[in-house]
Amino acid sequence: MIPQIPVNKFLEHVEARAWTDAEKELDVIRQKSDNSQWSRGYVKALEGLMLTYRNSDDKYIFLPKILANRTEDAISNLKKEFSEFATNELHGEYDRGYFKALDDYFTLLAHMKNQQGLTEAAPPQQATLDQSTASTDQGE
Repeated sequence: MIPQIPVNKFLEHVEARAWTDAEKELDVIRQKSDNSQWSRGYVKALEGLMLTYRNSDDKYIFLPKILANRTEDAISNLKKEFSEFATNELHGEYDRGYFKALDDYFTLLAHMKNQQGLTEAAPPQQATLDQSTASTDQGE
């Protein structure tokens, strides 16, 4: 299970460009997560988010370009897309964990956009391994 409180703090620190604090929260997340494919994908996405925004050369970086103006539509569309990917069984466990982390990030961004001026963002729903693997053995 990925601990959601450190994830929320991590995402808030990334948004604030508080890299030292973000690194500390990422270490907590790494220590408390299990070694499943889903968790490894989730953590790798968090690492990627931090590196994306920390890097000053955004020539090849997708998210900063798409979020340059941070419109509600852009945030909403990306959140919807990542949410669908995170639950789509055509994607492997690693990918679903990766997309769930991005979904959580866009949930936070959407909430921050809707609640501008508030410092406390509502946490995304708890990310668990059970949610990511609940229906993998169903036949179609």
